[in-house]
Amino acid sequence: MRKRLLTVVVILVAATALVFSRVIAQDSTKTTTETKTTTTKTTTKTEVAKPAASKFEYVGKDKCKLCHMKDEYSSWLTTAHAKAWEALKPEEQKKDSCVVCHSTGKDAAGVLLTGVQCEACHGPGSAYKTQANMKDKKLAMAAGLTQPTKEVCVKCHNDKSPTFKGFDFDKYSKDPKGMHKIFPKKTVEKKG
Repeated sequence: MRKRLLTVVVILVAATALVFSRVIAQDSTKTTTETKTTTTKTTTKTEVAKPAASKFEYVGKDKCKLCHMKDEYSSWLTTAHAKAWEALKPEEQKKDSCVVCHSTGKDAAGVLLTGVQCEACHGPGSAYKTQANMKDKKLAMAAGLTQPTKEVCVKCHNDKSPTFKGFDFDKYSKDPKGMHKIFPKKTVEKKG
């Protein structure tokens, strides 16, 4: 009886590992971007401006938080960027000129990622989201990870915005109302 139970457990673990490895492999091999504009009686889905011919796709904050939940993600939730979509009035959520800065873009399925999510500043994560890439900064950068710069910020924080009151990158990049906290890389101490 004990041997049979052990066999069932081993088979379940192996099957689960196989399913997860296929999902991860399938998820990391997507390279095409699907863009659609659809209109219904109540909403209009609009295309959000993206870098030309990007080979990377947005995956959304839920993928990022799998590894960054405790620190960056929790901190980001308290920022104005996390609440950017909700700051818009319903009629503004239908205007391309508002959507482009109050959302991140669309994922591969064409779903609009509302709010200024991780990838709005760090680039589309389809290729760099894997643990192997995230452990090696050079590899992650080659796979599309970007570091937020003034040039990234001023794409939205500029005089085309109706609420623009000036933008000082050095000041605002340290403001916890707009930026998540930057946590030092965790290191493991070697004994002896």
